[in-house]
Amino acid sequence: MKLALIAFPFATDTDQGTAAGPAALLRAGLPAWARDKGYDIAGPFCVELTQEQQAAYGSWNKIAFANAHLARLVAEAARTGAFPLILQSNCYAAIGVLAGLQISSGARPRTGMVWIDAHGDCNTPDTSLSGWLSGMPVAIALGLCLERFRKQAGLVTPIDPRDVVMACVRANDPLEQELIDQAGIEIVPVSDIKSGCPQLRAAMERLSRGVGRIYVHFDADALDASEVKSMWLTAPGGPARAELAAAMQIVMTHPKVAAFGVADINPERDEDGEMIQAALAVVKAAFTV
Repeated sequence: MKLALIAFPFATDTDQGTAAGPAALLRAGLPAWARDKGYDIAGPFCVELTQEQQAAYGSWNKIAFANAHLARLVAEAARTGAFPLILQSNCYAAIGVLAGLQISSGARPRTGMVWIDAHGDCNTPDTSLSGWLSGMPVAIALGLCLERFRKQAGLVTPIDPRDVVMACVRANDPLEQELIDQAGIEIVPVSDIKSGCPQLRAAMERLSRGVGRIYVHFDADALDASEVKSMWLTAPGGPARAELAAAMQIVMTHPKVAAFGVADINPERDEDGEMIQAALAVVKAAFTV
């Protein structure tokens, strides 16, 4: 398989440390490991803003511009037969990945998403307790808020909530959980990940029957807090890295999986490298199938 490594090094004012995450993953040897596994590597390609976009007002606005550039890189990789592996600053880069898959397939058939994260990231500006953009990408993708941001990023058609599967999500805001419940998004609990993944297997089969392409999104905080103690927004009750690695292999065996993203690495907080190594263990498992 040909892998296209794509780095998205942009972050909002509230999470600037994660902007260095993609470079940290590259320095940790991910490209060399992939080559040793027999992958043909394209890149790494890096999302860049024009001078005009860099001077534009508002960090959210710049993230939308960056997502549009990411969408083009993902679409180009897909057209050339390369599998996009996106190293993301934060979870809002998922919008650009979904847009790129839509662009490369003409928005038909439908695009699905597997969201592996401690948080549902399905807040809107009206429901969010923090006001952070990083807590809104799923809601944006579903068309529940920030329509201008979504379209500026290139995601013309919102994702159907039936085409989203969440796994390991366990730390949602109350109103955020209401939105997830109202939308009918399927959540695979941590208990399933720890017990052979029967619900995850069934969810992947159902999703694969309904969509043409699937994006798999992995936020390192999906892991138990003990695995990534230096992360800012960890949550107890999550899976160990070996458990999540095994679940990831189940997900990645499905042929409709068309892109993979890893997000939320902050090397400024990762003094002993624990965060990077835990995330890499899961990513490597995903690409050892």
